[in-house]
Amino acid sequence: MSESESPKRGMKQISADEFDLSAAIGGVRGVIESVAPVIVFLAIYLSTHELWWAAGLALAVAAALLVARLIARTAVNQALGGFLGVALCVLWAGYSGSAEGYFAPGLVINAAYGSIVLLSALFRYPIIGFIDGLARGERNWRTSPKMGRYYLLTVMWAALFVLRLAVQWPLYASGNVAALGTARLVMGIPLFATAIFVSWLVLRDRNPHDEAQADPATPEDHQHRPQ
Repeated sequence: MSESESPKRGMKQISADEFDLSAAIGGVRGVIESVAPVIVFLAIYLSTHELWWAAGLALAVAAALLVARLIARTAVNQALGGFLGVALCVLWAGYSGSAEGYFAPGLVINAAYGSIVLLSALFRYPIIGFIDGLARGERNWRTSPKMGRYYLLTVMWAALFVLRLAVQWPLYASGNVAALGTARLVMGIPLFATAIFVSWLVLRDRNPHDEAQADPATPEDHQHRPQ
């Protein structure tokens, strides 16, 4: 998944009754919009070592994908976000004069997301609980029996962002563009989709206390139930 896009895309799947991988990652078109500019940038730069050719063609691909959305009259938010993200990467690469600069915005965004997610847990407002409560329309999610799971998953998501930084920062610092680009792709959609699925698995099974809250039957109700 593009580092320039918010990880909120697909996050509602953690609260779904049935897990939908396609919805979580934006479908086939969403995957293409996320990875195509990066693949084009890597392919052109590694074969020619021409930064501006690589950056320009990556931006052109992102623009073409956005135009395709407009022509098809489908939702453009994802493609527009991808285009703006690629534009930022191109500007950063141009300013730094280095190919690894193309990946710098992703590192900054990961650091920001990781900090926000971790701080939400430290301040006893786990962001996964907020997302789950919002999706379910539960304003009192902070008193939910699932708070332990909310904290666990929030820390897991913070670890995801930290892991990306731990792997990609040394590659960025050393100027290893091929390895950095590969790590960006591998730790993008695959890692994101895995984290979404794990979150869904952890939250989907309701414990007996949850069931009691969902079905607040009175003693009289139980007396009239068939044995």
